Amino acid sequence: MHWREQRHRTSDRQPGAIWAPALTLVATILVTVCLGTMFVQQIADYEPPVGAIVVFKPGADSMDLWQIDVAKVDNDGVGRAGNAITRACILRPGSMAKGGGSLVVEARQMTGAPSYRVHWAGLRTSDGGDDCGKAADLILSRTDLQKLANSAGGFGVGPRMIGP
Repeated sequence: MHWREQRHRTSDRQPGAIWAPALTLVATILVTVCLGTMFVQQIADYEPPVGAIVVFKPGADSMDLWQIDVAKVDNDGVGRAGNAITRACILRPGSMAKGGGSLVVEARQMTGAPSYRVHWAGLRTSDGGDDCGKAADLILSRTDLQKLANSAGGFGVGPRMIGP
């Protein structure tokens, strides 16, 4: 009798129990791929886009005493020789904030180390003879552009606020 009871007893295993680990694995892989894609897109959002602007408000007191050596592009040589003529000049955030001005990202080059072509318009970039002038096209690295944006309060024209 004992044998017959075991034979008629139902199994504790359900037919779908084998699929549960497989479905869990597939769901885990899909979630990982989605989160990875979102992460890569978030990293791309940290790149300053073409058209981004950094505004140095006139008269703002800045204690930034550091400087950036940049290449100034002379557009007069582009049409004739085929290549733009460059010369060095200096950006000092303290001087830029004192007189006011803005940097606008006009183009970015992503091959190799990312670099940005920006247009400066303002009173001055430094107090000495190494000033870039009132208007200049400059070549900046991503790091240098981010440093200048941080010094001015970020990209954009208005103040940044968190919350409503």
